[in-house]
Amino acid sequence: MTLILPYFKKKIEISKEENGIGITGCTIMPSGKIIFVDQYNDRLVIHNDNGLFVCAIPVSHHPLDVTCIDENTVAVTHNAKPYHIEIINIVNKKIVNKIKTSNQCYGITNENERLIYYEVGSGIQIADVKSESTATTVVKVDGEHIWNYVTTSKGKIYHTKYESGTVTCYTVTGHKVWEYTDESILKSVHGVAVDNDSNVYVVSNENDSIVVLSPDGKHARRLLTNENGIQQPYGIYFDKGRNILMVTNVYGPASLYEVK
Repeated sequence: MTLILPYFKKKIEISKEENGIGITGCTIMPSGKIIFVDQYNDRLVIHNDNGLFVCAIPVSHHPLDVTCIDENTVAVTHNAKPYHIEIINIVNKKIVNKIKTSNQCYGITNENERLIYYEVGSGIQIADVKSESTATTVVKVDGEHIWNYVTTSKGKIYHTKYESGTVTCYTVTGHKVWEYTDESILKSVHGVAVDNDSNVYVVSNENDSIVVLSPDGKHARRLLTNENGIQQPYGIYFDKGRNILMVTNVYGPASLYEVK
């Protein structure tokens, strides 16, 4: 497994409301602007590329994860009725579109204007950002499984299963490539991110750690722990243009690392 060294760059104190915050998802825009999902307060929290607070945008009840569509637009999943994904313009702070879903949705990512997301009772879905056509199921996952996250990179989909602590890699057509599970280092897995070399970064919430898996899913090691300030992490994002790994603790703060 290639030696990966995270160099701490910055801690971001996320703007809080009186009742605190609950950060469950995050992304970095092409400009470097940072978007956090604050589930506790039904809002997106936006910081600039220096980590300073810019504004907050109210969204529908119980937002969960966010993905960038373009510099001005993001998609946000929700897990409260009425079930839908919101397309939000972060410049004018308006909802551009709502994509109806059948159930609670958790992790979401965007690849070439196709939204790939996890829906409870259905599994991994793909929907076109611009068309009104119904979403198609790529990987069927039965049962009421919650807190599943997804990401995509180089024609692969990566899926974390919260209850089983499993990370699975699929092709975009749903063929399983590999699966990794090891309760000794992966417990209550949440967010997932992939770097330019296809190393996979996984949030192990119960262990207060970030685990990195090799591209073939055969090797794993702890990359960051509570000694690095990781406490109840949920969201994670890898900025491939800048080689920056961002990790968010549910109650804050977020941390940025340069990966070499």
